[in-house]
Amino acid sequence: MNSKKLDNKTISIITIACLASIILIPIGLAIMWTSTKWKTKIKAILSGVLGTLYIAGIVFMLLFEPSNHENGLPVPIQYSEGHSETDSLITSKGDAVELPENDSDNSRKKSKDKKKQSEPEKEKLPFSMQKNKNGKQGRLIYSILFFLFMLFLVIWQNIRNNRKPHYENPYVDTDKYKLPLADNAKIPLVHFLKLRLNKDEKIIFATETNQKDNEGDLIVTNQRVVIMDKTQNVEFPLSVLTAVSSVTDTVMLLTSGERKYYIFMPESQLKYALATIRWSYKQADMNGLI
Repeated sequence: MNSKKLDNKTISIITIACLASIILIPIGLAIMWTSTKWKTKIKAILSGVLGTLYIAGIVFMLLFEPSNHENGLPVPIQYSEGHSETDSLITSKGDAVELPENDSDNSRKKSKDKKKQSEPEKEKLPFSMQKNKNGKQGRLIYSILFFLFMLFLVIWQNIRNNRKPHYENPYVDTDKYKLPLADNAKIPLVHFLKLRLNKDEKIIFATETNQKDNEGDLIVTNQRVVIMDKTQNVEFPLSVLTAVSSVTDTVMLLTSGERKYYIFMPESQLKYALATIRWSYKQADMNGLI
């Protein structure tokens, strides 16, 4: 009898892929908290580290941009201190270059006029720089708000899940089952009186099934597996079982040759149902009953 559980593995792979990419970290954190079964301590550590990394990456990209020279843009010409425009100028490489002297008053007047004409353009520079800075701050704020919103959804969903009442088995105290069950394991007392037992038959496990509009009970004994619901009672002797496996976290599949039966049950009870069926099958096989 084989058990295949690919859903959790697939979700974990998707989560790791999202967390590995900087852009999809918020989505990865959301999937991790709502869909994976990782330990809470690991989730908290990953959330703190990756959340800090995500915010730091956004801050770095938005606030630290290369200068004009690194971008390949022309560097404005700066005039050397103490000299006029016609005396010398500083090139983009920082070297002062002397310009030829011009004694003509007209040329000096023209240069002054050009300087006056360029002043309004220089006055516009601080405004454009301020506008660019405001744009960076806006993108940074929106990015941080997006991350905080995703984090809020994750925390809210987690709190909502924790508020849901946990299923309590009305027939047996599952805490007394020590998984995996050893060959000489002691089975706790199961309080289920609706099934008439055969000779030397003992109930190993029982729980409620929760298929919509067809709720019932699952009973595992040392001789058979019985499903009792609103529509019918189905019985699988251990000798005819060929496989038992989990389809999802809440659905178990019993196979007997070509016959298949899906059983819906609370998630917390599935592992006990699988363990007790396999244990009963092994015990029956050891005793030569199969």
